[in-house]
Amino acid sequence: MSSKTHRKGCNCSFFCFNTYPIVVKLIVVILSLLMVGCYNKVSAPEPAPEVITTNATIAQLKRICSSGVITFTPNLPVVITGTVISSDKESYINGAIYIDDGTATAKLLVGIYDSFSIYPEGSQISISMTGLTAGIEDHQLSIGLVYENSKTLYAIKSSVILDKHITCKNSINKIEPQVCSISDIDTDLCGKLITINSLNYVYTCYEENYRGKYFRFCDTEENFIYVYIDQYAAGFKNVPPQEPSDITGIVTYQKVPFDTKECFVILPRGSKDIWN
Repeated sequence: MSSKTHRKGCNCSFFCFNTYPIVVKLIVVILSLLMVGCYNKVSAPEPAPEVITTNATIAQLKRICSSGVITFTPNLPVVITGTVISSDKESYINGAIYIDDGTATAKLLVGIYDSFSIYPEGSQISISMTGLTAGIEDHQLSIGLVYENSKTLYAIKSSVILDKHITCKNSINKIEPQVCSISDIDTDLCGKLITINSLNYVYTCYEENYRGKYFRFCDTEENFIYVYIDQYAAGFKNVPPQEPSDITGIVTYQKVPFDTKECFVILPRGSKDIWN
């Protein structure tokens, strides 16, 4: 009879897991699970970064939105690209940036205070419209968010959402405002960056509760235009220029206090666009 004996019910001749203490069994099981976890972690491929490809011009997007406010879904993937022509560095435009791709312009309602450092003037940005809403306001294309069934556009106000939708290139392009006279301006220029030379200051009118003020300027032919200065703008307390000035800024069309109709209004990018 062999001197080797086996526990009843065990058929292994070299290793029998059942013969080990419970602590050893637990260690073996834990090590096995860790090895499986490490294997899965190493073998799982990293997701490929999403490539944003421009597939529409701003003018095309503006035509799409001509019939009303549109919220873009994955079924309507639109990407536009343009150069930042105003980034609200001195709070003259109050939380918005303007981009131009040569076909038209768009106003992006970013709603963050440091937009000028993230999207500096002259930089090129691409905007993926999926999840964003666009519409025509005061003759210009605006991009932002809507809440529930509202048709009113609101500022995005979230760096997380902005990073998800916007890609900004590092290169900076030189911006050249379009030089024109007051008589040249029409609603097709809304959102464009322009310069009007040799304008004379006339008077100032204020918004309700002094939230902002409008400088009225005129040219030698008595054509007039307003320049809006927001209450938070760096030059809000500055005295209006007393000498003929070259005025640069974004063209808008809006209601002005004490005027009976909507008027063209220039939104300067900074103090240098007025006091030059």
